[in-house]
Amino acid sequence: MPILEEFRKVILNPSEFLSPGKSIGYMCNYVPEELIHAAGFTPVRLNAVESEGTSRGDMYFSTGNCSFPRRVLDKGLSGAYGFLDGIVFMNGCDHNRRLYDNWNYAQIQTPWTYLLFVPHSKTDASLNQYINELQKLINHIESIYKLKLSEQKIRDSIKLYQRKRNLLRNVSSFRGIKLSGTDFLMVMIATTVLPPDIACEKLDELIVELKNAPQIEKNLRVLVTGNCVEEIEHFEIIENIGANIVYDNICLGSRYFDRDISMEEEPVIALAEGYLRSPSCPRIMNDTEKRIELIKEAVKKYQVDAVIIEKLEFCSMMTGEGWIMSQEFRKEETPFLLLTRELYGGGKSQIRTRIQAFYEKVKNLK
Repeated sequence: MPILEEFRKVILNPSEFLSPGKSIGYMCNYVPEELIHAAGFTPVRLNAVESEGTSRGDMYFSTGNCSFPRRVLDKGLSGAYGFLDGIVFMNGCDHNRRLYDNWNYAQIQTPWTYLLFVPHSKTDASLNQYINELQKLINHIESIYKLKLSEQKIRDSIKLYQRKRNLLRNVSSFRGIKLSGTDFLMVMIATTVLPPDIACEKLDELIVELKNAPQIEKNLRVLVTGNCVEEIEHFEIIENIGANIVYDNICLGSRYFDRDISMEEEPVIALAEGYLRSPSCPRIMNDTEKRIELIKEAVKKYQVDAVIIEKLEFCSMMTGEGWIMSQEFRKEETPFLLLTRELYGGGKSQIRTRIQAFYEKVKNLK
C-alpha cells in the first residue's frame, strides 16, 4: 500500500515533516500531548529508532541500565534531536528518570528540559497530585513562551487527539485481517512524531486503502505484551515465521490509543483522569490485576493462540510483571513465551530460533 511507504519515510526522517522551531519532545504515554499541541507545538515522542548504538550513552549510563534510555541518550548526543525546541521528560521508571539528569549533565544543546512527575498509583490522592503536576507543566510552558494556554485551546487539542486515537483503533481492527502487526507498529511510531492533523489525514487514507486491500495469509494469532517495543524488524521476525500479531498491550500500541478524554469536564482535570485511569503499564503499582485481566479479555476477544511477553534486559518493572503474567497464563493454559532481550541488541538468529520452537509447541497443542 503506497500510504505505508509514507509512514516509513516519516520514521526515517521525522524532522522533514515538522516545522522548524515548532516541535517539543516528550517521554512516555503519561505526558499529555494535548498540552504541548495547545501551545502551538508538535509533540514528538522520543524513541531509539535509527540509533547508532549505546557507546556514547554508556559514558553516562551503566551497561546494567535498560538499553532504551541508553540509546535515546546516544541519539541526543549525536545531535539527532537537535531540531527539538524543548523536551518534557518524566519519571516513567528509574532508568528513564535518570535520562533527564544525564541529558542535562551531558549538556546536550536542547533549549529547555522539564521533568514531569507522574504518580505511580491510581488513587484519588494520585489524581489530585497529577492535576497539580499538569498545572505546573502548563505554567512552565506559558512562562517560557509568554503565552496563555486557554481552556478552549486545550479543548480543541483534546478533540483533535481523540479523533487521532479513534482512527488508530479503527486501523488496529484490521490487524490479522488486512494489516500486519509489523506495519501497524510502523504506523504507530510515525503518528507519534507527525503533527496530529497530518497524522489524521494519513490515517484516513490508510483506512480507505485497507478497506480495499486483500486479506493477509492466516497464521497463528499472537498477542504481544510488554513495555518498550519499537523495533519493526523484531515484529517482522515474529510474523515472518508463521504468525499474525492481531493485538498488543504495549506503549506504542493499545495503551496509547485505548483512552478517552472527556469533553465535559474542565480540561486539565479531564486530561489527568483520562491519562492516569487509562490502561496502565507496570509503573502503576496498584493496577497489576486489572492489566492482566485486560490481556486475558483480549486473548478471548481476538481468539489469540499464543502470547509473547517482551522484557528488555534489566527492566525491573517487567521482570516482576512478566513473572506474574507467566503464572496467570499457566493457570489459564494460555501458551506464552517470555522473551528477554536488548533493544536493537542483535541476536536475531537466536531470537528467531526461540520463537520458531515456541510456535511448533503451540501448533502441537492445537
